[in-house]
Amino acid sequence: MRTIHHGRPLAVTRLLLTAILLLCLGAAALVAAAAASAGPPAAPASAAPLVAPLGGPSGSGDALALLAVQQAQLTAGDGGGGDNFGWSVAVSGDTAVVGAYFDDVGANTNQGSAYVFVRSGTTWSQQAKLTAADGAGGDEFGWSVVIAGNTVVVGALESDVGANFSQGAAYVFVRSGTAWSQQQKLTAADGAASDLFGYSVALSGDTAVVGADYDTVGANAYQGSAYVFLRSGTTWSQQQKLTAADGAANDYFGGSVAVSGGTAVVGAHNDQVGANTNQGSAYVFTRSGTTWSQQAHLTAADGAANDWFGNSVAISGTTAVAGAPNDVVGTNAHQGSAYVFARSGTTWAQQAHVTAADGAAWSSFGHSVAISGDTALVGAFYDDVGANTDQGSAYVFARSGTTWSQQQKLTAGDGATSDLFAWAVALSGDTAVVGAVNDDVGANTDQGSAYVFTGIIAKPGKPVAKSPKGLISSRTPTFKWTAAALAASYEVRVYKGSTLLKKKTGITKLSWKCTKRLPRGVRLTWKVRGWNTTGAGYWSNRPWFKVR
Repeated sequence: MRTIHHGRPLAVTRLLLTAILLLCLGAAALVAAAAASAGPPAAPASAAPLVAPLGGPSGSGDALALLAVQQAQLTAGDGGGGDNFGWSVAVSGDTAVVGAYFDDVGANTNQGSAYVFVRSGTTWSQQAKLTAADGAGGDEFGWSVVIAGNTVVVGALESDVGANFSQGAAYVFVRSGTAWSQQQKLTAADGAASDLFGYSVALSGDTAVVGADYDTVGANAYQGSAYVFLRSGTTWSQQQKLTAADGAANDYFGGSVAVSGGTAVVGAHNDQVGANTNQGSAYVFTRSGTTWSQQAHLTAADGAANDWFGNSVAISGTTAVAGAPNDVVGTNAHQGSAYVFARSGTTWAQQAHVTAADGAAWSSFGHSVAISGDTALVGAFYDDVGANTDQGSAYVFARSGTTWSQQQKLTAGDGATSDLFAWAVALSGDTAVVGAVNDDVGANTDQGSAYVFTGIIAKPGKPVAKSPKGLISSRTPTFKWTAAALAASYEVRVYKGSTLLKKKTGITKLSWKCTKRLPRGVRLTWKVRGWNTTGAGYWSNRPWFKVR
């Protein structure tokens, strides 16, 4: 067994999680890694079974058909033992970023680094190794990473700023062609020693959010905060500091952050909710002009003490996900769960509470979460896979209408005991990246790796055509059908025999009124199918109708 090192003292409340998650692991060897700016192509995908589908295209096409496969295993070109590559992961299109916060850079022990990989066709290769221009030993650069397009932000939570020990910093890198360069170093305007600014990072366009979960707010030690930065041209400036309206000591607000457009979500996993200590919560902030204000305080409808709701958060448009890795499910202690919230207007409501279909005690499901559109990915890094204790796994969920259902379980093709696969997860379109922070690579113990899966988003499921059916009176009927899973829009076709009379595409509702008059006294048929970014889905049933 192995341990994940952090290299700094922790507050008593955080020691609870450290004990729960890491105490049973043994000591890890730390081996210096040679600096490099590029590496070999990623290892090819294993031929072993990689996914456990829970739904597939049956003969009727009723079930979803998520066909995710492992495309690559990413490792650092200069990786060494104890680097913990895969501690943080991010993906945007064909580019992935993986943090190795314990990487030794030159003579600087645990300075940390982040690696950029790009996909060409189905092949991934290392494009760059990112390090801080002013990096120092113990900075733990790469603790958090995020990417949006050609911009990457990397957190270095232990970085000393001036005389402030472990104030923390975040570094912005931009790509021009295939070359990456540091654009700016971000620090908090009111930063202080041991704030751990950079514990979490998020990015959407020209807006970055950086968490500082050890920040003292007023007299409240470890209440935590998050900082919003805005880029104008090539310059980043702090726009606002976010804190919880009801913040208290030891909330650890900022331990997780996410942003989508003008909406940010900040987790506070130690927040006391009512009488429930460490139940945890998440806060939603929205921007109007240049001002951010708190819009909602999200909590689990069935929350309990020590759930650690908000340990991880993610947002896509008007949908947010929060992980609660310590949630007791049935009689399973620390099995974990995740909660989905949806916004209507300015109101957020819990839409779903998801758990692993094969969940077990101490799996820590919900330690990591990601979302892209109607697809969510939830990590359970302590999940036992077969006889492999703590190998780890990740679960894919899809939304149909307002219902979320588990589609498949992802595991590493070469997974082994104590890999901690899914310590970190990321999702972009139909591509997922999953970090296995303790994976042994060759002879290098705990070097770490990351796995790429594709096909996460399936083509839409099969809708059911409801009406019209049988004899009707209107020559311009309204066609109605049930939702197809993962459909973004719909297409309706009306036939007379084999002749196509009417075709309508781009319908975003579950109904469509035909404006073309249909013939009387003739038997007609119709069908509907969904569309999304993967293309067309399954056709529905084909009912007949006749206008009197």
